[in-house]
Amino acid sequence: MRLRLGKFILLAMTILMLYILLVNGFPVFMKFFKRPDGIHPNPVVELQIECADGSYMIVRGNSSRTPCMVKRVFQLIVILLNNSSEPSVRDVETASGALIILNGGRITGYELEGFNSIIGVTEEGELVNPIGSRIIEVLSRHIDGWAKKMVKLNVTVNEDTSIIQIRFRGWIIDEDDEVWNPVDKNKEHYYARDPPEDPVENPPDSRWSGRDFLRYKTYTFQVQVIR
Repeated sequence: MRLRLGKFILLAMTILMLYILLVNGFPVFMKFFKRPDGIHPNPVVELQIECADGSYMIVRGNSSRTPCMVKRVFQLIVILLNNSSEPSVRDVETASGALIILNGGRITGYELEGFNSIIGVTEEGELVNPIGSRIIEVLSRHIDGWAKKMVKLNVTVNEDTSIIQIRFRGWIIDEDDEVWNPVDKNKEHYYARDPPEDPVENPPDSRWSGRDFLRYKTYTFQVQVIR
């Protein structure tokens, strides 16, 4: 009887150890088997702008349409889509994200839906409170293939502004493919960007991170403000 009980306890402990290994250790273990596959994430940033009549205008890329007019306080929804089966890296604070720059307005409130954090940034690259900032980044530690992240921003237009300009871009760090960073002189994970960078003159790596973050390409459009 004791022998059977001992076998049962041994079997239960083995099952428990296998479960712990699969839940906690398996993802780390699998990192050693990841190989570059030539498939990259495909970030697409979509903006939804609250018009003065209560409707929303959808913007992707450099909009050539005449946008609706906005009130002096309006909502701006930013969506980061991954239009690819390739996910981002995991457990990296900046694994995916979007940058918003407001010329003529400031962020006065936000609601994260999928993004893990939001930061305010000065033109010199210093971190500040996103509330009251005109430059913000929303960040996620991971994004799956065909997934999306969203943030709702409350924007207040400056009193002396009749036209507000919005610049934006997004990125997703590839989970396995790498690219040569000519500044740091080493290999790093591939950064897929929207808008895309010139792969010859400016490979989509993190060469301009830090204080030079404004050098990456952005989409730009303007919205007229009602009086």
